Amino acid sequence: MADILVILAPGAEEIETVTVADILVRAQQRVIVASTTGAPVVAGSRGLPLAAHGLLDHLAGREYDAIYLPGGMGSATTCRDDPRIQDLAERQLAAGRLLAVICAAPIALVPRRLCAGRTLTSYPGVRAQVEPHAGAWHDRPVVVDGSLVTSQGAGTALALGLALARILAGDDVARRIATDIVAPEAVLTAALSA
Repeated sequence: MADILVILAPGAEEIETVTVADILVRAQQRVIVASTTGAPVVAGSRGLPLAAHGLLDHLAGREYDAIYLPGGMGSATTCRDDPRIQDLAERQLAAGRLLAVICAAPIALVPRRLCAGRTLTSYPGVRAQVEPHAGAWHDRPVVVDGSLVTSQGAGTALALGLALARILAGDDVARRIATDIVAPEAVLTAALSA
């Protein structure tokens, strides 16, 4: 069972935050949601309340098998500008542990050159901010480059969750979850071919 830290910042995209965390719990992974603020509940990008298990300041001091940065411009900007998150992301990749990033959040890879030489994807609207700093940008739902896993947006969150389930728990688990939730075959294909 892997420990996954989900970074929860104000303005996080609700679908991206909850869908990926849900799929990983279904894959029997330990998911810990950490609020970047001093409060355990933040408003998502659409104003829905999103809750955390605890505060990032209390949860950032340990190692995680995977760290996940949801998108939404509020979340993406926080992940880019918050030194605590930059430190976590940098340590995660330096150690070869999984870092998953979706939607606009790949802008958080730019300040410390965490995507230099890597293949990735992002929300098309931030492509111009990310692509010049990466090895290559691909227009695909999910892209895996070693320990960096990126995805395009709310509509690809399910594929990202299943791709992470595959990486952490195996193909059979990802397939079982996809069957259990009646995921479209195209979503499972995107997850398994990433």
